[in-house]
Amino acid sequence: MRERTTVVPARFLIGLLAAALAAGASLAQADPLASSDLPIGDTLTVIQRPLLNIPAIVTSGDTLRIECEADPAATGWSACLLRGSIEIPLPVLSASYDATTTWWTIETLVPQVPLHELYDLEVSASGGIHDRTEHAVRVIPAFRSDFYFVHITDTHLPTHLYYYQQGADTDTSEMADLHAVIDDIAIINPEFVLLTGDLVNEGELEDFLSKRYYTRAQEILARFAVPVYLTSGNHDIGGWNDTPPPAGTARRDWWRFFGWKRLNNPPAGAPARTQDYSFDYGPVRFTGLEAYLNYDSWRYEIYGSKSFTSAQMAWLADDLASASGSAARVLFYHRDFSGQINLNSLGAEMALWGHIHRDEGSVTQAPYNLSTNNACDGERAYRLVRFSNGALVPSPTVSAGSTGQNLRVAYWPANDGGADTVSALVVNNLNERFEHGLLRFLMPARAASYEADGGTLLQVDDTDSVAVCYVEVDIPAAGTTTVTVAAANSSDVAGGTETIPSRPRLAPGRPNPFNPSTTFSYQIGMDGAAKLALYDVRGREVAVLAEGRHRRGAHEASWDGLLPDGSRAPSGVYLALLSAQGEVLNRKVVLAR
Repeated sequence: MRERTTVVPARFLIGLLAAALAAGASLAQADPLASSDLPIGDTLTVIQRPLLNIPAIVTSGDTLRIECEADPAATGWSACLLRGSIEIPLPVLSASYDATTTWWTIETLVPQVPLHELYDLEVSASGGIHDRTEHAVRVIPAFRSDFYFVHITDTHLPTHLYYYQQGADTDTSEMADLHAVIDDIAIINPEFVLLTGDLVNEGELEDFLSKRYYTRAQEILARFAVPVYLTSGNHDIGGWNDTPPPAGTARRDWWRFFGWKRLNNPPAGAPARTQDYSFDYGPVRFTGLEAYLNYDSWRYEIYGSKSFTSAQMAWLADDLASASGSAARVLFYHRDFSGQINLNSLGAEMALWGHIHRDEGSVTQAPYNLSTNNACDGERAYRLVRFSNGALVPSPTVSAGSTGQNLRVAYWPANDGGADTVSALVVNNLNERFEHGLLRFLMPARAASYEADGGTLLQVDDTDSVAVCYVEVDIPAAGTTTVTVAAANSSDVAGGTETIPSRPRLAPGRPNPFNPSTTFSYQIGMDGAAKLALYDVRGREVAVLAEGRHRRGAHEASWDGLLPDGSRAPSGVYLALLSAQGEVLNRKVVLAR
């Protein structure tokens, strides 16, 4: 049955340039150790949880617990959620420092939000304490009683080649594989993703030879449209005997990017040496464990040759005991290398893992002990798991396809914000229904309302120069469906005929992320001066794409990723600014070398 829904968008103040630049800064912050080619990513400083890789899922009215590392004497804590030009202060309910764990706990109230989405989290306190972590909090309307999530594993970014092998410096095939999976997940719209390790191929290659493996992996994680819960694998933290960096480098680099440095020398109140955590989605407890093979024998007296440690197993038992009222318990980790986990004795209904680069386990026999095929090496595999009628229901592993052909969307005309009516054809070649699929239509901003045919219009983000219409779509298995969105009563439509808008517009760069070039489409509402330029996260102009007098109408300009001196711009976030008719519009793009 086709649905027709209408939503009138909320209006919000367009952000200033400084705020837009700050929104991208966490992907490519300056660092004294950064190479000239690729600046180091957003390493952990103040915020310890929630993070990009251990996010929080909350509803309005919930208490959001934020854990921070800061001076015990800090005062005046504040926190807010940020997304583009949207800034949502979080009222602080309490702030306390625990000397035994050496962390602060700040409890905040989640207010009503204009947009149910992933937000960056920002905290501040006295003494210059300030930090921002990307995509750390997802605010949802409500927890679903029936829902699905996705398991992926073994991405081996950015290449499965080892650093000494020919082509390792330029090969990014595993990044392309993960991008294809991410594109599918954006359409499928699961509640979250579990990623069970071997995120990178060699955990020592962050500073060594300026490879920046963790930095590049972090940038890709920020492309997910849903929360991602990450656990480590042997390639991430095990350390290779034949890699030049000293023993322990891989694990220390993991702590730099994904937490937590107190694991190096844990305090009495938090004695763990491994990063293990859990979270609840509705009635289900999800518990993630650090798994590894200790190739470089770093701190053998603590970690032994392979996981799990006795301390981890004791923690796991306590964590599951605290979830005794849960409808189900799901464990996720890279692999149980020593055969220590017995799902029946632990009272867990499911374990999800990887490492062996193939499917293993029964999807029909509970408790489910399932390995999912790898996302790398062209496999592009992932597994959908449902929680339905109070029970877990795993599906067989599927693939995004060698060219992304298994689940795809075609828009006409282009989905770039320039047309008042846009249709989408969703083609699903997988034998899997996605009842909570999601399409994001880019439409002209400031329309009086928007109408969807073929799906349910959930919300409209009308805070930028182009409106984003979120449409939930029930995507049938092995079938197709069509959705159309129209802007109603737009000031840019007269007599049913599309006209040139009276105000300037700037469409997103295509493609984004890009390498080596991207193209920007923009419109000018009246003849006059206009400038389109690119800036880095420090606010420095790196390229002028168009400048001077423009005729009203549509224009295009491309950036080839080169700096004014002809050298290649480093990977990272850049801001395109269009200045015209007294307005400044912006779009973020990511250069991924």
